[in-house]
Amino acid sequence: MLARGRARRGAVAGPGAVAWLFMTDAQPPQPPQISLQVPDDVAAGVYSNLVAVWHTPYEFTLDFAVTQPTQVIADEAGTQQALTPAQVVSRVKIPPAAVFELMQALSKNERLYEERFGPIQRPGPDAADPPMYPPGS
Repeated sequence: MLARGRARRGAVAGPGAVAWLFMTDAQPPQPPQISLQVPDDVAAGVYSNLVAVWHTPYEFTLDFAVTQPTQVIADEAGTQQALTPAQVVSRVKIPPAAVFELMQALSKNERLYEERFGPIQRPGPDAADPPMYPPGS
């Protein structure tokens, strides 16, 4: 019944495609179902033990990386410092609107993980302290 319905704008498949959905007051909106399809070449995933996050006004970028062994290097003055190289294995860009949902999903899954397996232990001699480089220093 179009006269009593409310027009809602909603995205449909295809870049930039928009459709008008008409709903009556008697039918509450149903959330869309999403069917994830994982191509064979990404199904195995990649290992990452470091995530760097940065943003622009238009997107958030998550660089997933694997750290390499820490190296001690010296500058021109002979001052030594620790350097841990990291190789980016995947870069994911998401719109700012998706950040909230990502954080909710991570928080929920962390809680479920800890309920099943116990608290997640942070690496290092004391979980409250940041890791020391080089190790043992």
